Amino acid sequence: MKSISAIHHSYGTPSEVVNPEIIDVADAQKGQAIVKLLRAAINPSDLGMIGGSYGRLRPLPATAGREGVGEVVSVGEGVDSSWVGKIVKLPPEPGAWTQYQACDASELIEIPAGLPLDMCAMAFINPPTALCILDTFEDLKEGDWFIQNGAGSALGYFAIQMCKARGIKTVNMLRNADSKRDELMAIGADIVVDEAEFDAKQIKAQTEGKLRLGLNQIGGASVSNMIKAMGDSATIVTIGGMVGDPVRFPTRFLIFNDLRLRGFWWDKWQRTHSAEEVNQVYQKIFKMIADGTLKAPVDSVFKIQDIKQALERAQTNSRSGKVMIDGGF
Repeated sequence: MKSISAIHHSYGTPSEVVNPEIIDVADAQKGQAIVKLLRAAINPSDLGMIGGSYGRLRPLPATAGREGVGEVVSVGEGVDSSWVGKIVKLPPEPGAWTQYQACDASELIEIPAGLPLDMCAMAFINPPTALCILDTFEDLKEGDWFIQNGAGSALGYFAIQMCKARGIKTVNMLRNADSKRDELMAIGADIVVDEAEFDAKQIKAQTEGKLRLGLNQIGGASVSNMIKAMGDSATIVTIGGMVGDPVRFPTRFLIFNDLRLRGFWWDKWQRTHSAEEVNQVYQKIFKMIADGTLKAPVDSVFKIQDIKQALERAQTNSRSGKVMIDGGF
């Protein structure tokens, strides 16, 4: 069958190097399933992979995209026919942004019935990252404080919502905070502060020195300010460096406050844990989607044949949520 795929033959500006191309997809072979794209999300990591700056790059030419959901339309020999019609997680390799792809049926992960399609399509990178950070680095209790920069991102939304469900209070740093303050407070944020107005001493006083865990997506001066607001023996976890500036760790806080600067990469976590452990994380995410704990705004939806316009939109700062890709059917 014919399939439209979002393919790039070089690394560069995503909206310039990615093009919709027609490819041939063979029928399902033994042990395989053919999955058609329903929804896929455009994430910063996708832009980094296309741009050539991500920690792991695909050989060229490459099909772009790492996250989404699809429907099983056919199966090959040895695969239970009951899979046909089920909604499943798209495999991240060789690339999610393609109308049809052949998958190893043994690796399919079924999406529970009745969950919102858009929310499920963004359930496999940012929510697991937020969950693992909250569960791995500090044993936060009800009433403890968590701080993050880049709080207006999808990851920021999920972290706020997970903390709210656990009774953990949050400080949320972002640029142009006034434009998103009401929205973040509505989903459970306790303090929303503009990066340009961040006062570490004031925040430390407001949180009574109980900021125990921080999430850094930005780098540079932003994380340096965050460090100064942390409580003793706290941990700051870096998952991104959007500004590209070095992270400068003030030595006195390392010595006198016993602060820790750590890193986390969901891709590596998956590779170093069993399939069962990874699936357990996904099941926790599905449960939080089902009970309404996790929600996220969608800015716009583009057909896969309009991938260049979708990427242009994803690269703008004016969007108000995640840009999604539709299978184009």
